[in-house]
Amino acid sequence: MKKNIQICLGSLLLVLGSIFTACGPDARLDMVGMFAGTSPTIDKRFEVSQKYNQQTGFATLQAPADDYHVYVCTDTHITKTRTRWEYFINTYREDVLCPVAVHLGDIIDARTDFAYVQESLAPQKVLANQQMKADTLMAVCGNHDIYFSLWEKFINAFKTSSYYFVVQTPSGKQDLFVVYDSADGTVGKNQLQWLEQTLDWADKQDFRHIVACTHTHFFKRDGSQGHTSNYTLEETYALLNLFTKHGVEMVWSGHDHSREITQVKGMTCIVVDSMKDEDKEPYYMLVTMGEKIDYEFVAVP
Repeated sequence: MKKNIQICLGSLLLVLGSIFTACGPDARLDMVGMFAGTSPTIDKRFEVSQKYNQQTGFATLQAPADDYHVYVCTDTHITKTRTRWEYFINTYREDVLCPVAVHLGDIIDARTDFAYVQESLAPQKVLANQQMKADTLMAVCGNHDIYFSLWEKFINAFKTSSYYFVVQTPSGKQDLFVVYDSADGTVGKNQLQWLEQTLDWADKQDFRHIVACTHTHFFKRDGSQGHTSNYTLEETYALLNLFTKHGVEMVWSGHDHSREITQVKGMTCIVVDSMKDEDKEPYYMLVTMGEKIDYEFVAVP
């Protein structure tokens, strides 16, 4: 009996070992990273982002019209192909009404190098917080972007994961977009304080609209994402209370791979569909920022 137990335990350890090491160059599950976190914690990541923000400031982009377009996608999970990612880039680049696009996280999947992603952004090198006349991509950090200790490569590519940017229209109207890091299902104390300070500052400005952009969504519809599905109840309450108090009109997120639209105290929380090459029905969101915010979901061929 004792010998049988030892054999079973040995077999179990072998299975667990193969899972947790995610053997092979194409392995897509970072089991250790899902639970222990092999990238820096949110407080450390936020500290790195703040140092960059202090050096460069925050971007103000010029819109071509008072009613302009923002293209939004998420969860491309790029591995060996980037067909739909490149389609998305080419589409927003060709739209003369689009000064900025937003990717809501999980840009890559597993061990894909961000350099492979950046190649498709040529000839312009597009980075978060970079000011350009058009053709600007703002990146959100997702959980797959920090698995396998990939945080350093993400930050080398996009420089910051907690920041804001302003879009100014020809008539002087301004819209504020606040990007925050929720890659491991929490915002952390320091980043939450920064969000409070940023929105306190925004109260004193004359912003037409305020939008928050992140990866992890507020509400857990199922268990498809495991323990990374959403924030703790305490953080959910704190963020919802903070955003509705300061007039945030929309929260854009990804992570769940399926569309969800929820109204909370006059604020619209949108989970955007995933846009992987393997998806049968991929979509991106096309937003028109005008006197009101309109949006539609566009199928990717």
